[in-house]
Order: sequence, then C-alpha cells, then structure tokens
Amino acid sequence: MHSENYSHNLSYAIETSCIGNSESMTQQEFTYFSNLIFQHAGIKLENEKRSMLEMRLYKRLNALKLSSFGEYMRVLQQDASGVELIAFTNQVTTNKTSFFREKRHFHFLRDNIINHPRPEKTFIWSAACSSGEEAFSLAMQCEAIKHERANFDYRILATDVDTQRLDMCALGEYPNEEREDIPKLFQHQFTQRVPHNDSMFMVADSLKRNIKFRQHNLIHYPEKFGIQFHYIFLRNVLFYFPRSTGEKVVRALVSQLEPGGLFFVGLTESLQHMDVGLELVDVSVYRKPMLERTADE
Repeated sequence: MHSENYSHNLSYAIETSCIGNSESMTQQEFTYFSNLIFQHAGIKLENEKRSMLEMRLYKRLNALKLSSFGEYMRVLQQDASGVELIAFTNQVTTNKTSFFREKRHFHFLRDNIINHPRPEKTFIWSAACSSGEEAFSLAMQCEAIKHERANFDYRILATDVDTQRLDMCALGEYPNEEREDIPKLFQHQFTQRVPHNDSMFMVADSLKRNIKFRQHNLIHYPEKFGIQFHYIFLRNVLFYFPRSTGEKVVRALVSQLEPGGLFFVGLTESLQHMDVGLELVDVSVYRKPMLERTADE
C-alpha cells in the first residue's frame, strides 16, 4: 500500500466516467466497507480514504455489472462462500512496491549474513510480499552471497493476504520499467526477456527454487509456520494498522524470530513506542535479544 496521489486522481476520473451513472459511496456504505476490511485484514481506513476506496471498488462493480455501492454491499452481505470477500480484500489491499526498495536494508542483510555465518540454513520471511519484488530481491542478494560463501544455504517464505498478487509472484513476470530498480549485475544474472512480449521481463527459475509463496493474513495472530526465522521483513505495512493492531502483528511475528534474529520495517516506520521485545540496531532494523543463560548452563 502506497500513496499514489496523482495517479489515483487520474485513475479515479477515468474509472468514474467508465461506471456510468453509478452513485458515489454514502457514509453508511463507507462505514460498512471500512469495518469489513478492518475485521478481515486489520486495516483501518479513515474517512479521508473514501475516494481511494471508491476508485478501487469501482473495478469490482464493473466486474459484477453493478450500478451502485449499495448493490455491492448487499453482494458481500450475501456472500456465503466467501469468494467475493477474497476479491474485495484483494482489491482494497493492493500494494505498490519495487525491486530493492530501500537498498540500505539489503546491504545490511548481506553484511550481517557474511559476518555471522551459521552452519544451518538461513530462513527469511517476507511477511507482506505484495507482488513478489521484495522476495525476489532477497533471493538475488542471497544467491550473490552463495558466490562468496559456498556453504551458505537459504530459504525464503513470502506471504501476503492478496491471492491475486500471489499469483503474480508465482509467475515472476514484471514490466520492463521495474527492471531498472535491479542492480546491473543482477539484471544480467537473474532476469530474462519474456518470450513474445517485449514489454515484460521474468526472473530466473533459480530464484524461485528457494522461495515458497503462500497466503497469510497478518491479523491471524496464532498461525505458526513451524520455522524460527533468522530475518523477518515487514516493511511499509504497519502504518495502515491502528497501533494496537500493529503491535499484535509484530509480537506474533517476533514469536517466530530466532533469538539474535533481525526484524526489518520500512524506513519511515518505527517500533520504538511498541512493547515488542526488540532492540534497535540500525535505521528501521531491530534485533531480538539473545536468551540469557541460567546459572546451571
């Protein structure tokens, strides 16, 4: 999720003209939709986000051939199968991201892995992976580390609530303009042209081997993966949650972080006012303290 003010305004005008005589969203309808996304995904939409929500939901109205938000509200209320709830969540939670976003974190990750080698596999969790750019960037960085340390091995879990975005992750194809965010050496090593489509590129299959993509809702706090991770990335997501929800999300993830493991948030985010048991070690990078030894150990 990202601010896209100009493109949002332009898209909003286009979408509005396409929908014909559709009425604007009423306060009652906005309250229903915002409560639904909060209950299902923990995202709090303030009233000033109404135009953004209208723009995104126009796509569902068009797809279902509906003429009003009231009709769409009734569709969701009668959605016994939950299929439309998934489509609704996918539409509202669309997240804009890029390859190697906030490069400082990737340099910090590399240095930490190189300076603190471990004999076992390194486990990394991209906990809001959107369309996969972060996960594939992490894999590129890890593949480069393998050239420096032959015994280095890794696995990446990449999760998101948006099932459509996860389908994009599995495909691993992106517009050519996104390729410019990837370091030149990595472009040559890990990307290639999509056959019969000069406007797209694809990531190498070698990157996909060590990444597992799966659907996960961050506010399903008890869900565990049976893995203790060495690094967790939860970047540019927390500011969409109320503080109490964000703190619960971080605590749930930290419970699956190895003692001594690192937790990354966005460069504009901070955990300083959260009681989550982490210590700041770099800009937007936190460490889980090592367990204290007892006198008998």
